Amino acid sequence: LIRLSEQAQAHKPKLAHFSDKVAQYFVAIILVTAIATALYWHQHLPEEAFWITLSVLVATCPCALSLATPTALTCATTRLNRDGIMIKSAHVMETMPSINCFAFDKTGTLTTGEFTIEGIDIVDCNNSLYSKSDVLAIAAALESHSEHPLAKPFAQHRNFNLKTENVVVKSGQGITGLVNNQAYTIGKASWLLSASAQEQNHPFMKASCLLMTKDKVIAAFYLIDKIRDDAKDLINQLNVNHQTLMLSGDNKHACATVAKQLAIPQYYNSLRASDKIAILKEHQQQKAIVAMVGDGVNDSPVFGAAHISMAMGCGTDIAKSGADVILLNNKLASINTLKRVSVKTKRIIFQNYLWAFGYNAIVLPLAVCGFITPYMAVIGMSASSILVISNSLRLLKK
Repeated sequence: LIRLSEQAQAHKPKLAHFSDKVAQYFVAIILVTAIATALYWHQHLPEEAFWITLSVLVATCPCALSLATPTALTCATTRLNRDGIMIKSAHVMETMPSINCFAFDKTGTLTTGEFTIEGIDIVDCNNSLYSKSDVLAIAAALESHSEHPLAKPFAQHRNFNLKTENVVVKSGQGITGLVNNQAYTIGKASWLLSASAQEQNHPFMKASCLLMTKDKVIAAFYLIDKIRDDAKDLINQLNVNHQTLMLSGDNKHACATVAKQLAIPQYYNSLRASDKIAILKEHQQQKAIVAMVGDGVNDSPVFGAAHISMAMGCGTDIAKSGADVILLNNKLASINTLKRVSVKTKRIIFQNYLWAFGYNAIVLPLAVCGFITPYMAVIGMSASSILVISNSLRLLKK
């Protein structure tokens, strides 16, 4: 994580590039002005020409201008790190204030991702009724090959006497394989049930996952997941001035329940990664500047389509690797902190620029006219830089 952070800091954001470019032109202007000042005073008052020219160069040193952006960004990054927010991409601090749409994954992001099995419906399949322990053991044997949060609650029911072979994991859908030489499939109802069954609102559509053999459903599992404690407060605050979306691969019933509890106006269910990307692009075409928050392997491709991507600290390594921001503390409330600090950083950078340009606009003509001595120029230049640094240090306060 430290290495990723260092790599991000090696790439300057646009604000820093702007500061560097302005400083280059500013230095050129000052050098030309100093030469002109030296020539003028050399002709009119030769004994003072050197000191006046020196005062011009010292008083208008671009230190404050060059410090305006990097000091603010460094203080902001330090402040965020203290709160468990790690910035990985240089553009985050300048893009975040413009975000007007937040898209959230459901499982592991808005919820804790710690599922428990709430209920099991066992179906009489070809006059062969499986017991509860049988379907749990078969499901556990298949789910042991998956890293999806839905697989975790089955782990405690694993029977190591069952032999699994030819297991194929269908990302975001389910798993197929042989358990004791018999073919089984476990996965989403939207993947396993026919289109006609889905249109007729089959009762198993509300199930978290189905277990099938020989194209027959033998069990339906109902899992529940706890909503994060700070999720509701965050969504309520974001809904005031932002658009909020929930993009999930889970079934409609589970998504509707969470969306209703959190007052999320728009939610999309049964999505693959490609579907999430398409929805983000659709909103971006409507002038939305989108931040995507997720935690899983399926969210990693979606991160590239968002203007800013955020991964939960408890998420998968691939999600954290591809994200612009990592919420190391696993607190959704950190998104508000990031938004607030980024807005304050942008304001402080503007204040720093305003002071740097204002100071030089006042001191330059005075120095050229000979009203500022070299020691006064040193004091003014130092005071200007100290003021910029002190202003930036305000970002370290809570």
